[in-house]
Amino acid sequence: MFGSTRREPERQDPADALVREVGAQLRQARLARGEQLEDVAEHLRIRPSYLLGLEEGDLSVIPGRAYALGFLRSYARYLGFDGEDLIVQIRSSVGDLTGKA
Repeated sequence: MFGSTRREPERQDPADALVREVGAQLRQARLARGEQLEDVAEHLRIRPSYLLGLEEGDLSVIPGRAYALGFLRSYARYLGFDGEDLIVQIRSSVGDLTGKA
């Protein structure tokens, strides 16, 4: 009567999947080092909520694409990753990270 109750499977955006995967790797590296998010945030001078957003792959909490990329680069470097290479990979697969200019 109201149409089919069958739902279409949600398609996962590959860019979102990449950002979530990178975030999970950042969190795993931080935890392996035994560091608390608040301590890293204080060292990097980045709000803990922004670092948490990076770890969760939710860049909408960060006020703009330039900030998101800069925070991601800094956080990755801090944890021993190649921040520049990571940004190149992200830029090649993710158009607008936050939906903001």
